[in-house]
Amino acid sequence: MTTAVEISVDSSRALDSVARKTRIVGSALVGPALILVVAINVLPAFYGFYLSLRQVFFFGDEGYVGLQNYVALFRDPFAWQAMGRSLIFTFGSLVIAVPLALVSAMGIRRLGKWGSILLTVLLVPWAMSPIVVALLWKWILVPSPGGLVGAVFAAFGMPPQDLLTDPILAMPTLILIAVWRNFAFAAIILTGGLGQIPRDLYKAAAMDGLGAWEAFRKITLPLLASSLLIVISMLTISYFNEVQTIIGLTGGGPIRQTTTLGYLLYHTGFVELDQGRGNAIAIVMFMINMLLIALYIKILGKQPGAAA
Repeated sequence: MTTAVEISVDSSRALDSVARKTRIVGSALVGPALILVVAINVLPAFYGFYLSLRQVFFFGDEGYVGLQNYVALFRDPFAWQAMGRSLIFTFGSLVIAVPLALVSAMGIRRLGKWGSILLTVLLVPWAMSPIVVALLWKWILVPSPGGLVGAVFAAFGMPPQDLLTDPILAMPTLILIAVWRNFAFAAIILTGGLGQIPRDLYKAAAMDGLGAWEAFRKITLPLLASSLLIVISMLTISYFNEVQTIIGLTGGGPIRQTTTLGYLLYHTGFVELDQGRGNAIAIVMFMINMLLIALYIKILGKQPGAAA
């Protein structure tokens, strides 16, 4: 006669067997993707760090130099200027893109079906190649009546302005183009985040006498913290690493006013062919990105919605 203890042991073994099979199936499904991620991202990152410790010029490895590439980088005043411009470009773009994406997401939620159509249209710039975007805007900004901006200046009786060669206006122009290209992608994520907030909270807030601004500040923003964290982190990586649009529009000029760390990496590694120092710049950029994201997590991670 089977006892309760034996039944319990058999049940435990059956559950262990099911759990083991589940882990095997899960590993089999995740394994190929994990191997791909390691092959494409992790191994090149370690190899880049290895090259940053060596003198590699014109694809010729001249030997181990330790931290010499990093020392030379941090002693270069142009590198510090490029770092500053990268931060200006990144935060200048974020300050415009995130509020614009949030307002767009709220508008899209209100428009319903028409909002989805509008979002699809707004996504077109994000889907375009950065070089195509650069060529498009180069035509738009042509300082003559043939260009769209030049025609606007001419319509108001003003001489055409070459915004991309103006030392003061070149960086703000790049920031606006970067925002135009990426904010719709952020709006998609925020639209999904807004959809996860229960409408009953807003009804309860209205019954308690909270106005629209107070409801936004006390309900929407805290519960949208996790979505905002994703948006700000992804946009930071995109803006801080931006190089293709800069190559296509300004080439780092005028007088290095748009030379960011990303462009300095491109110029050092692919124009000057100093792969050792180029990889050192890449590692520094990676560390700055990680520090910024850690800062975002520390700030936004304290919000109630971030734990959701």
